[in-house]
This record gives sequence, C-alpha cells and structure tokens, in this order.
Amino acid sequence: MLKNTLHTLVRGVFDKTRKFISWRYNLNPGFMQVLKLEKKRLNEFLGKLGDSYEIIAPVKKDLVKFEKIVNFDEIYLEKNSYFPVKEYFFRKREVLFEFNGTKITVPNPDNPKRVFFGIRRCDLNAIKHQDIVFMEQIKDPYYMSMRQNSFLIGYHCNEAPSPFCFCGSMELAEYFDLMFYDKKDYFLVEVGSEKGTFLVNKFTGFFTELPIFISSEEKKIPGADRLENKDISKLYDHSDWKKGVDICLSCAACTTLCPTCYCFEVYDEVKTKNPDKGQRKRDWSSCQLPSFTKVAGDHVFRETREDRFKHRIYHQLEYFKQKNGVNLCVGCGRCIEGCPTRIDFVDIINNMK
Repeated sequence: MLKNTLHTLVRGVFDKTRKFISWRYNLNPGFMQVLKLEKKRLNEFLGKLGDSYEIIAPVKKDLVKFEKIVNFDEIYLEKNSYFPVKEYFFRKREVLFEFNGTKITVPNPDNPKRVFFGIRRCDLNAIKHQDIVFMEQIKDPYYMSMRQNSFLIGYHCNEAPSPFCFCGSMELAEYFDLMFYDKKDYFLVEVGSEKGTFLVNKFTGFFTELPIFISSEEKKIPGADRLENKDISKLYDHSDWKKGVDICLSCAACTTLCPTCYCFEVYDEVKTKNPDKGQRKRDWSSCQLPSFTKVAGDHVFRETREDRFKHRIYHQLEYFKQKNGVNLCVGCGRCIEGCPTRIDFVDIINNMK
C-alpha cells in the first residue's frame, strides 16, 4: 500500500516536471519519455520488430558496415561503422527514369519498411542534414520515399569510438526515433519522435517506463571534442592548409566515406543499337574530383587541388551553416580515418596561429 502511494506521488511529480520542461522549451512531453529494456531481451525485441520490418544494423566482417540482419548475434556495437548508413537513403546509383523516344517511365522504387538499429549520434545528425537538402530545400521523391519508410534507433557512445572522432565539437542535435543508452545489463531507451512513440506502444511489453530524465551532461561523449572553436572564415589563406594540400591525392575517399556529402552527377545511359532508349541515372560524385566542376568549353571552376581541398572543409564548417544554421560536418572522423595519406584537417586547424 505504502509502496503504491509513494509510486503515485513520484509519478505525479515527474509528470508535472516533464510538462513544465516541455512548456519551457517548447517540447512534446511524450518525446522525453525514458524507458528500460533488459539487455537479455534485445534480440527478442529485434526479432519482433523483424516480423514487421526489415532490420538494418552494423555488422563486422572485413570492416564494420550496415547490412540487413538475419542473425541478431551478428550485430556489432563496439565501434562505429566504417561506411555510413547514408547509402540506404541517398543511393550510390539511382535510376531516375527510363525513356523510349518521348515516353518516360518512372520505376517503382523498392523501399521496404525498415528499422535502422545502432546508428550513432553523429550519423543521426548526418541524416538530419541530408533531410534538409533532400526534403526541405528540394522535395526529392526518391530520397523521401526511403526516409518515410524508415525508423531510426540510435546507439549512444559512452566514449569516443575512434581517435579521429570530434562530434563533441559540432553541437549535435537530438534527432532519432529511439535512442539506446548502454548500461551494461540493460538499456535506457529515450523516445525522440512520434515514430518512436509508435514503436514503444506497439511493443510495450518489452519496456518499463522510468521517472527520470537523461541530462545533456550525461549525453556528452568523453574525448570527442578535439576540434578547437576557431573562426576559420579568417583562415582561408593560411599557409598551414598546404600541410593537407601537398599530400592530398584527390582520390575522393573522404567524400565517399562522409555521411553528409551529397554531391552527385546526372547522366543518360543509352543503348548503342537504339539511342532513343535508355535510362537517366544519378550517381554519387565528389567535389574533390577535377571533373566535378568542369563545364561546357572545358572550363574547370576549381582546377587546383588546393581549391578543391579547401572547398570541402569550408562547405562542411562554414558555407552550409551560413545557409542552414548548422554545420554540415558531424565530427565522425571517417574522412580522416579513411584518407590514404591520413590528412587530419582537425589537427591542421587546431595548429593554425
């Protein structure tokens, strides 16, 4: 009796506090809900999800990457994926339409309902930034159809998953349907959207609601704030950029591994025997390739390696923010880790005087 009375009092105080914070910061109180999932029930929970949705999660083979999951024991959460989850939404190659003379046929996209599990906070923000490009600035039907069919379940990093990580310097936002916090024997599960509320209500038997909040201090990732706060708009002509430029191969590994880069090219692929018939395709491209800014008349707008190198950094840390209010870069460090000459632009910026 006493236990039930105390629980009711605590529950009432918690609900009032949540409503006040929600009012103060203009948040939906339902999206501040925190639940508990026993770790031993994770595979059972994912299995139930798998009855209704295709599960995509990180697995470790030669490298860590997101793949469709059949065996839940294969899910690997020790380290961030080498390749970003981006390719599931902004595909490496996309057939936009087929043509035969003047007849245009738009293919029906194969976009199954999916749950993405184990996405780190940096990559969740990368999806947010690509949503700005492909769902707000333009209404890209190919990207939007894949995003709208997806649930995003995050996995919080208890420490920096890579020595190249600097996400703590990038002012990342809360952008997820559910976020899992690993507490050894159990997960705290934070609800972040209407989609997240839908999932926990649909599978309510797996969760226990807790009268707690997860503070911003608890969400900080130790060792992930290594980029110093500098006004790089005043450093464009700094001689230290040459430390990166001189060893850059213009191979585009950095942009291929980047979870936020969205450069692409569009071209027609036609049949030799019937040039009236073919497909219009969109492929990933890169601002680091000399051909990317080449136009009719053979003029190249960013002809030098230095121009291309600095353009990528400034687009990630300056230009996109000027237009959209947030850095494009999310601090995952993949561009550094995957660079064959290990160019660390964070170190370059930090050492500029």
